[in-house]
Amino acid sequence: MARIKAIIVKEFFHILRDPRSLTIVFITPVIMIFILGYSFSFDLNRIDAAVVDFSQSDFSRQLVNSFANNRIFVLHFPAGGTSGKSALRAAEEMLRKEKIKEIIVIPVDFSRRLTVHGQSDFGIIIDASNSNTANLVFQYNEMIVLEFMAEMKKVGQLFKLHTKIYFNPEAKSSFFFIPGQIAAILLMISAMLTSVSIAKERETGSIALLFISPLKSYEIIIGKTIPYIMVALLDGVLTLAFSRFWFGIPIRGSLLVLLIFAVLYIIAGLSLGILISTLAPTQKAAMLAAQILTMLPSYLLSGLIFPIDSLNPVLQAISYAIPATYFLRIIRGVILKGSELKHFLFEGLMLVLLGAVLLLAASRKFSRQRKAVQ
Repeated sequence: MARIKAIIVKEFFHILRDPRSLTIVFITPVIMIFILGYSFSFDLNRIDAAVVDFSQSDFSRQLVNSFANNRIFVLHFPAGGTSGKSALRAAEEMLRKEKIKEIIVIPVDFSRRLTVHGQSDFGIIIDASNSNTANLVFQYNEMIVLEFMAEMKKVGQLFKLHTKIYFNPEAKSSFFFIPGQIAAILLMISAMLTSVSIAKERETGSIALLFISPLKSYEIIIGKTIPYIMVALLDGVLTLAFSRFWFGIPIRGSLLVLLIFAVLYIIAGLSLGILISTLAPTQKAAMLAAQILTMLPSYLLSGLIFPIDSLNPVLQAISYAIPATYFLRIIRGVILKGSELKHFLFEGLMLVLLGAVLLLAASRKFSRQRKAVQ
């Protein structure tokens, strides 16, 4: 027992002498519970819907008001008014850009049919690229329709809802999840490729050669990042090809557009890895940090599984700093909707900004370490 006691005391001393590990052990579970507690919710707090009202009658306004009076629905009226083909085209463009989740289309003879025949119909177009969200939107629509029909029964008038599914007619969950998986895996691989770069040189002692070299700090950081772009890009092509031929994922848009944004996304991921490498004391710590900082946020806070609108406001703010948030919209838009380059200018700008900020931070951190040694 005395010998065992000595080992126990020794191990406690080792634990107490490693405050970084203690911090990870005690802080990580709290962070995970906080994130999971707020993100594991399939409820929708907001449904953005565009209204195209060809009828422009009292009855159609009553129907629109039934959606507007519901706390979940936020109605948008396309440019050019709420009626006309131009309004419908504008609404479809909003749907493609993911500014809305559905379009409410009221036919021109809506009021006449209700008055003459005692019944009428109208249509709703739902974006089903996210099959889970589409099912919830459909259920909320049915609820409002039933409530409105109950009110209209007072005068014996009924109507029928026709739902049209866009981008994923069969509502296959694989069409929604697999592009998201590609985005999450690509970010993790990119970050891990460079996360051990400087940490490895620090462990082997070869970092001293970089410190005394005539190269500037930002040149070293950029030089360590560029070679891995091709490696990560080939990895992305492999996963996309496997998803296409094994799972039958459609590719409706331009691969060139996807390639352009994939390069920006990979650079952001590699930059994150380089920053981690400048901070981590060992290769193992760098790889662990890369996994934690890429996988958890990518799966829980980027919209891969749970809608961002359903997150806590604090987590929503954090999601804007996650590269996967923007690339998810791009890869799903290109693959499922056939979206074009013009639809993702904001997302592309954000990826460039994130990559530049991360590279700059890594370069400055490396420069400070270099000056401290010299």
